[in-house]
Amino acid sequence: MHFIIVMGVNGGVSASPKDLTFMVDSLPQGNTFTVSGMGRHQMSMAAISIIMGGHVRVGFEDNLYLEKGVLAKSNGELVQKAVRIAKELGRPIATPNEAREILNLQLKK
Repeated sequence: MHFIIVMGVNGGVSASPKDLTFMVDSLPQGNTFTVSGMGRHQMSMAAISIIMGGHVRVGFEDNLYLEKGVLAKSNGELVQKAVRIAKELGRPIATPNEAREILNLQLKK
């Protein structure tokens, strides 16, 4: 199974390394996970997820800022930043086909 862990929503799980570690450690063995940090937590939670072997979700639906005080011009800018973080941490970026394989998705024929 694939789990999506949403962090930093008011009234929900805080966006902290401690809470993310607890959530990931609570998942059944052999499953994959994606982390989505809300607002200002988006990129820090993405970095922590990458370090922990997880995947990330970024975009305008969760965050509008590229950095403090700087609005992102597009979702693409947020994705590019997440890619830079992953590459700096030594994590390869999945191709669309690799992502489908990781998530056990099949193309419709």
